[in-house]
Amino acid sequence: MAYVYKARCKLLNRYVAVKILKEEYAKDETFVKRFRAEAQSAASLTHPNIVSVYDVGTEGNINYIVMELLENKTLKDYIEEHGALSSEITLKIAAQVASALETAHKAHIIHRDIKPHNIILNRNLVAKVTDFGIAKITNTSSATITSFGTTMGSVHYFSPEHAKGGYTDEKSDIYSLGVVMYEMATGKLPFDGESPVSVALKHIQDTPEEPIVINPNVTPALNQIILKAMAKSTAERYQNATELLTDISIALSKPNSMIVKNTSSVEAGATQVIPTIDSTMYDEKVIPNVRTRPPVNTRSSYARSESRGTSDENDSNIKIEDEELKKKKKKKTIIIVSVIAVIILAIVGVFAFRMYRISKEKEEANREIEVPNLRNKNFEEMVTLYEEQGISIIKDKEEYNEEIEAGNIISQDLEPGTMTKDKKIKVVVSKGVKMETVPDVTNKDFKVAKYELEDTKGFVVERVDVVSDKIAEGIVISQDYKNEERPVGSTIKLEVSIGDGKEKVLMPNVLGATEAEAKKTLEDKNLVVSVKTGEDTTKANGVVIAQSYPENQELKEGDLVEITINKLVITKTISLDLVDLQGGASLGEDFTVKVTASIDGGATNTVFERTFSEDDTKTSFEISGYSSAKLQIYLNGKLAKEQTVNF
Repeated sequence: MAYVYKARCKLLNRYVAVKILKEEYAKDETFVKRFRAEAQSAASLTHPNIVSVYDVGTEGNINYIVMELLENKTLKDYIEEHGALSSEITLKIAAQVASALETAHKAHIIHRDIKPHNIILNRNLVAKVTDFGIAKITNTSSATITSFGTTMGSVHYFSPEHAKGGYTDEKSDIYSLGVVMYEMATGKLPFDGESPVSVALKHIQDTPEEPIVINPNVTPALNQIILKAMAKSTAERYQNATELLTDISIALSKPNSMIVKNTSSVEAGATQVIPTIDSTMYDEKVIPNVRTRPPVNTRSSYARSESRGTSDENDSNIKIEDEELKKKKKKKTIIIVSVIAVIILAIVGVFAFRMYRISKEKEEANREIEVPNLRNKNFEEMVTLYEEQGISIIKDKEEYNEEIEAGNIISQDLEPGTMTKDKKIKVVVSKGVKMETVPDVTNKDFKVAKYELEDTKGFVVERVDVVSDKIAEGIVISQDYKNEERPVGSTIKLEVSIGDGKEKVLMPNVLGATEAEAKKTLEDKNLVVSVKTGEDTTKANGVVIAQSYPENQELKEGDLVEITINKLVITKTISLDLVDLQGGASLGEDFTVKVTASIDGGATNTVFERTFSEDDTKTSFEISGYSSAKLQIYLNGKLAKEQTVNF
């Protein structure tokens, strides 16, 4: 429901993670409450195995949480990479998570979404519990955010009571941690199914296969801890994280010990089926039958009857009754012997049958079979076919596959054609081609679009560069598929703006060059040159003293570059030979000399004018300019001479 960005805190100069609620959820009050509840839950906890929250807030429509940055793998990634973990590593990671839960539970916070995806491991296998997004605070009136008839969480790690939508407490987190320990110890989930509902029902109804059966390397102590943590009944489960931590500590030091005490599987008041009580379930000597028991002292009883008859009669009666007693005893003895004989014969028969069956089972177990080729064949059909031959085809897991049809077998653990005594063949079954909805990434930066399509959805991006003078460079203009389902791995073509298409050039250094040199250098790179003048007495006249962009600045062809040429004003003294102006001889009278000049190509102006006597022979004047000046010298109003002056 959120994006997570890596950011740097300028105040403390450290990297942090910024979690921002997605825009589509920002208007949904339920999601906003859940987002704020996550910040409230995590921020109130301080523990080395719980992610730290630094700040939370809202700016405009943006809801954000600033938290500790964890740039490591999730426990889920670690399990997928390494498979079943050793019992020691499983217990050590579980101990850290249990310790984190112990702190959260004491603060009246139930996580409710414990799973390997929400446990981050660093290189030293230090665990951090994250994502309190659906946590429940037990000492507040608003305990949970749940829609009517629904419950939220990760179904493969649900506790039975969570799956039912019932009351969840500390023991629910312990059940989820038990599932995580099961997955660490075996590399597999205890329950899987075609839909979330079927998985949830298995959590409620089914008993998981013991971890030690799946992975014989699981220690007996760990096996017991997992089964107790995953008990269906909360009464049989660990009552708190502290109890679990105690048993984990024992299991680490005594891995083969029987540390979990067996408890009755019947909760108080539960309806039970019990056997009927028959005569074999009690001792006649302890509970005598008053109807059949003989007199305590038969002869003394008869003796008291002498007063009622003669001694012969009494003797006769005694003999008759003795004979009857003997007959009864004999009959009873025969019955007992017969029963014992029948029991012995039954025991011998059962034993003989059992020995025969064991012999047949051993014979069957030692019989080798040729492993069939199950690849690309329908799983259900193969199960039925080989079940009749005493061979079990077991679904190990399901995977998406582009080549194998859904329901067919991708691979098997035993190589076809080989001989084996093992009558169980584990297979991987295809879920077919995985489909994903292609998101609309137009008007987004190409890097963001590529991340959303490739890293998030699993598509392959093909970039097509398009010249555009309206769309900024690097922005996606269009895509060939959007808002429709496509197979994962499909190619999505994106048209991306490269701006106006002009080539990029680097600004050269033209400082110190003449105007002509600078212009040539810049125009060779297809840059437009603008020239202005400036004055710097420390630099040579006529050279470039400034350029509008620094060296190596990235420009585009056609960009305007302005250079400044150094122009220093120079003053020169111009000398005139008055005799020469008069043709080599004095005119014999006064005369007037006037000089006009066009300086640096500018307008023509008078720069000198004076009347001389016939005795004057020489004169001079000053003129200032940057490059050159064209002079026209007049004698008595008539042009006598032209002259060019270079500064």
